[in-house]
Amino acid sequence: MNEIINEVKQPITDALQTKCKSCGGIMEYSPADENLKCVYCGYISDLDHTAAKIEENDFNHWKDRADENSEEQTMEVTEIRCQQCGATTTLEPNISAAKCVFCSTPLILSQASVKRFWQPEYLLPFKVTTKESDANFKKWLGKKWFLPSELKKSGVNTDMFKGVYLPFWTYDANTYTEYRGERGENRTELYRNNKGEEMKRTVTDWYPEWGSVSVPFDDIVVPAASTLPPKIMNQLTNWDMMNCVAYSHEFMAGFITEIYQIDFRDGVENDKSKMDNVIDSTIRADIGGDKQKISSKNTQYNDLMFKLLLLPIWISAFKFNGKLYQFVVNGRTGQVIGEYPKSTAKIVMLVVAIIAIIAALVMIF
Repeated sequence: MNEIINEVKQPITDALQTKCKSCGGIMEYSPADENLKCVYCGYISDLDHTAAKIEENDFNHWKDRADENSEEQTMEVTEIRCQQCGATTTLEPNISAAKCVFCSTPLILSQASVKRFWQPEYLLPFKVTTKESDANFKKWLGKKWFLPSELKKSGVNTDMFKGVYLPFWTYDANTYTEYRGERGENRTELYRNNKGEEMKRTVTDWYPEWGSVSVPFDDIVVPAASTLPPKIMNQLTNWDMMNCVAYSHEFMAGFITEIYQIDFRDGVENDKSKMDNVIDSTIRADIGGDKQKISSKNTQYNDLMFKLLLLPIWISAFKFNGKLYQFVVNGRTGQVIGEYPKSTAKIVMLVVAIIAIIAALVMIF
């Protein structure tokens, strides 16, 4: 289903704008009001926040239709690719200069083009404001004990927060797995050591096991782009999916959208990896005992479904000693995820303190 289809060679002059019905100015989505708001006169236009009735796409139906070119399911997007980090994002209208929201590298606007992509089906609108994101970040950073003292005193000057919709695939499946393994039962036995002293030790007896488990999955979230580091992306999991709305460009007014780079057929492999972790835990519980070994398993992924949706984050970065530190704020919950500099001196002090405590305990006992 979701492939980049044809590139349109044309000047970028007609990018989408949302006009104010009151004064004709530009309207943007306001997380504080959760509606469209005119940046000039403050007029508010109500949006429909009714939770969407989710309809998934059949994976097996779409997996062999790479060249599907249905106008009803595609959209024209003005996109530009960062030459430094590779992020592909939408381009705001009527701008003369821009920086990549992910790495702050200046973008080469002449390389922007209009392309046609498969349209996202659902999204979670922004709920956390820029002001709240900044406050949450400062609170988060202030709790970091290893943060260099000079940063604690002077604070961090970040780039302005930028609101970005990130693309994600979600997958559903009913899995059935047949397995073979072993159940370990622990018992205590007595033995004599080299000095002839009687001691106790734990011995595990292993018994063959086999069986099957059925595990359903709903909305396993997998990134559809790989611009942000995995250690950040893997922590972006706290989403209230029940509040997804149907895709509408009004919710995106004033925000940047990253375009998917990972095909849904490639994304499913990451999805199955996440599913496998849960399936393994279920198999171990089914085997029982004190310990478990899984020697083989065969999983069927039935009723495999997927959809493309956009999730909101605030992104920013700051530099310290010449190094760039990225961080993001969940646009729904305000959760902060990111990197920060660590003081070598503070780490050494902690290690020395731990060694001193251990040495003191050894001397005492």
